[in-house]
Amino acid sequence: MGDTLRHKPSLGNRVSGQHLKHDFEVQHQGSEYLIRPAQSSPPEWMGKIFNPEALASEGLIEGRASGRASAWFFRLDRHPLVLRHYCRGGAVAHISHDRYLWRGLKTTRAWHEIKVLTALQRLDLPVPAPIGARVVRHGLTYTADIVMRRIESSQTLADLAVTHHHTDGLPWASIGRTIRRFHDQGVGHADLNIRNILIDEAGCIWLIDWDRGELQASARFQARSLVRLQRSIGKEPALREAGAQGFAALMHAYGES
Repeated sequence: MGDTLRHKPSLGNRVSGQHLKHDFEVQHQGSEYLIRPAQSSPPEWMGKIFNPEALASEGLIEGRASGRASAWFFRLDRHPLVLRHYCRGGAVAHISHDRYLWRGLKTTRAWHEIKVLTALQRLDLPVPAPIGARVVRHGLTYTADIVMRRIESSQTLADLAVTHHHTDGLPWASIGRTIRRFHDQGVGHADLNIRNILIDEAGCIWLIDWDRGELQASARFQARSLVRLQRSIGKEPALREAGAQGFAALMHAYGES
C-alpha cells in the first residue's frame, strides 16, 4: 500500500474557494435551527422531514436502519429520502448517546456535513444530495439530524459481502477508483469503512457519512482513511478470507487512476 499512497494528487483539481462557498437558509426559533441549502428542497418540507413520528403517521416511512445511528427511510412527494439522527460512537457514547458540546451553529456536525456535501456535489463527486439539517440546542449541548436524498437500490459494502456468493466478485477496483477521485480533489473521509461505502444496482460507488470529512485534507489524512478501510475489511467475517486480495485490487486501481 505504501507506494500508491505516495502519489500526489493534482493540485489543479483540488477544492477551490468557489466550491467552499455555500448559500444556506437558516431558520432560528427558540432552541431550534433549521438549515436548508438553497434550492435543495421546497421550504415547506422543513417543517415535517425531521419528525419520524409525523412521517410514520402519514404512512411515509418505508424502512428504518438501527445501529450506532438511527435512520429512517421515507418518501415525500415521490422523492426517496433518509433522515439520520447524529449519535456518538466510542467510549464517549456511554456518557452521552447523542449530545455534542455546543460551540456555535457553524461548529456543529450537521452544519459541517451539509457544507461538505454541498461542496462535493459541486465537484460532481458521488455523495448523497443534502436536503436539510436540524440542530436543537440544550444549554451547553446540542442534538442534530440531517436529511439527504436516498441512494435507491443500494447496499453497503458490508451488506453486499454477506449476500454475495463470491467475495472476489465484489467491485474492489471501482471502489479504489472512486476513492481516488475524492483524493485527487483534496478531499478526505474521516471514517472510511465498509458501512459507508454504498454500491447501487448499476454498480456505481457512493461514499456517505461526511460529518467529519475534510475538504482540504492532507496526504496523511487521506492515507489514514485507507488504513482505516483496510482495518474495517479485516474485521468483517464475510470479507476476512478474500479481503486481503480484494484490498490489494482496490489499491491497485487507486494507484492506476
